[in-house]
Amino acid sequence: MPIEIVVLLLIAAAGIAGSAVLLVLNASLQRPLLAAAEAEGAEEEPVTVPVPPAPAAPAAPAALQFTPLDRVEKRAAPTSGAARVGNITLTIGNAQDIGARPEQQDAFAITPLEEELVVRGHGVMAVVCDGMGGMEHGAEAASLGAIRFMRAYLAAETVDDDTLVEAVYQANEAVYEQFGKRGELAGTTLVAASVLPDGLRFVSVGDSHIYLLRKNKLYQLNRDHNYFSELLEEVKAGRMTMEQARSHPERAHLTSFVGIRELELVDYNISPVPLRPGDRVLLCSDGLFKTLSLQEITAVLLSAKEEEAQDALLAAVREKGKRKQDNVTVVLLNCGEAEQGGDVR
Repeated sequence: MPIEIVVLLLIAAAGIAGSAVLLVLNASLQRPLLAAAEAEGAEEEPVTVPVPPAPAAPAAPAALQFTPLDRVEKRAAPTSGAARVGNITLTIGNAQDIGARPEQQDAFAITPLEEELVVRGHGVMAVVCDGMGGMEHGAEAASLGAIRFMRAYLAAETVDDDTLVEAVYQANEAVYEQFGKRGELAGTTLVAASVLPDGLRFVSVGDSHIYLLRKNKLYQLNRDHNYFSELLEEVKAGRMTMEQARSHPERAHLTSFVGIRELELVDYNISPVPLRPGDRVLLCSDGLFKTLSLQEITAVLLSAKEEEAQDALLAAVREKGKRKQDNVTVVLLNCGEAEQGGDVR
């Protein structure tokens, strides 16, 4: 069965209402996104992720025919096994909850670890999309964005520093062609991460997050594409107080998302971030970090068993009992020590 079909079947089977494993990251404008864990010995060096200006969008692809999926809430099938990528062994955990919303508008997708040819040529890819609530086709936009992004990524002959960004533009064109060009309202955030032997590449549009847990500290790798980020610049310039920014009625409005006519704000790293055994990469929709603080997320990740951490995060969210709890999607990429002499993919 062709690789593309395998992945799309995973999205269709697991991605319904929270089944395809997706990554979502967010935007940053020409500045380091990640400060590595604090130095603990001479061998530790800071890790920074410079972000270049957004490249020009490629030519628009042909419109993608899309049939809305059945939105029955169900847990995604767990990713089986592990894959060796470079000097690490990678395992994946994922979980999703509908919260207090009437519909699951998150989608996520991952490449199957057991597909050796996929891992060998394209590493391990995960993507999370959060359909924009209040718009007519949030759930469909999230599923379509994830499918088109993954399709474009796997179609690339080789993965380089531009591959993820080009895939985002193709996903944006697909969602816009399907909905926006017809005058219908639809959009989704998108955050994705690719792990290859040379490290982690990521891309994001919107306000979903990607984090790196290293040496017991959690670092956000991207910035949000929302109006609050612009308000913070006003705070820094002394033209507004932090309280005014936090209470601004438009603070959560997105300034970039997949499905917009002209996608300009895209967050990505110029060069891959080397990963180490013990590192963990978390991709999530805003239903997680708008309910749990950074400290609470860190505490859960450090206290729960690795194979149970994703479920522990959802349990912590439910325990809050938030009256208008948003959909929650989490994908965890766990980096372990690679066995000597094992199959290098």
